[in-house]
Amino acid sequence: MVTNSLYVYPWDIDDLSSDVSHIHDLGIDSITLASAYHAGKFIQPAGGKNRVYFPEDGVVYFRPRSSDYGKLKPKVSKITEDRDILAELLDQDTIPVNAWVVLNHNTRLGQKYTDASVQNIFGDKYPYSLCPANPDVRHYARTVCVDISENYSVKSLLLETPGYMSFAHGFHHEFAMVPGNKWLENMLGLCFCDYCKKGAISNGIDVEALQANIGKRLNSILDMGLEVDSDLASAWWEADLLFEKGLIEFLRFRCGVVSSLISEIRESVKPEVAVKVIATTQSPHATSFVEGHDLKSLHSISDGLELPLYQSSAERAALDAYNVISQLGTSEGLSVILRPGYPDMKNIAQLSETITRLSALNLNNISFYNYGMLPPSRLEWIKTVLDQIKDKC
Repeated sequence: MVTNSLYVYPWDIDDLSSDVSHIHDLGIDSITLASAYHAGKFIQPAGGKNRVYFPEDGVVYFRPRSSDYGKLKPKVSKITEDRDILAELLDQDTIPVNAWVVLNHNTRLGQKYTDASVQNIFGDKYPYSLCPANPDVRHYARTVCVDISENYSVKSLLLETPGYMSFAHGFHHEFAMVPGNKWLENMLGLCFCDYCKKGAISNGIDVEALQANIGKRLNSILDMGLEVDSDLASAWWEADLLFEKGLIEFLRFRCGVVSSLISEIRESVKPEVAVKVIATTQSPHATSFVEGHDLKSLHSISDGLELPLYQSSAERAALDAYNVISQLGTSEGLSVILRPGYPDMKNIAQLSETITRLSALNLNNISFYNYGMLPPSRLEWIKTVLDQIKDKC
């Protein structure tokens, strides 16, 4: 039997009863509500009052009550100052609610506390990416999760970006006149802040030599403005994983940093609230290790993984999911996110086929992204397909 959830932004809830009734009519079992989120520029075909919406940067959509935040503190969104949508949904008690919590992708905090940001090989700070090795960042992440779970009766926490953000994701108007490639972006995505370097040294990694050698090669490529085809860049990256001394150990160290953070969150949040990890911000899932995500480790220490299967065909989505299952040795505890529209899906048949293929892999917990951003006709795809599934049961 297929169970499901719909991702929802608080700003898309206008008339609570009407919106929840609409979501129920689509055949949706639960709502996954953004409870901490980042900035954006969103076209909202089915949204509330705005066709184009600009969310506040790095704010929370709940009312914090904990006094234990330490150095990094949450900022409550203007929406939530006026109206606590999360509390209203829970008080209505007509549909289960999950809290969708974006953790380390927070430009507001990264700009205010630059020492908490990822620091690249050249010493440049990435304000959009908080470093999970930083004690203040870890304390903030744990406290946000505990605060929500203690004061809101949510079913589960869906944690996004608990690790290191990839280089090519997350900042306003990203622009370069040097062509990017996988090797360049992966190397520029490594963090060499004091906490990461100290941790690497304690793990026996000669991080100073690694930083100097990779930095020299990066400087050469940037100075010459080399245009490297994607297959060549991928081959360079794969070769360096084997032969760049200390690189693979450094990447494994980063995975340990993120896994330990999730473990601390799981231990801190009361057991009746599930803690799940949104597995990656990239595609496919096999690349998630560059974010510090060891999927097997994260799966074992949390209550499961939510897999964004943002692929261009049912076959590619199924293959991406199959690879994760083969790594884990099980599909238990896995759920998936599908985008039933642009840029992933072209028609309702693709949505139906994708769900059928995933069901064959024992993946029957499906989330859909996103209530306000999908055109109404695409929301109807969800209803039609879910109705067809229920008729077969």
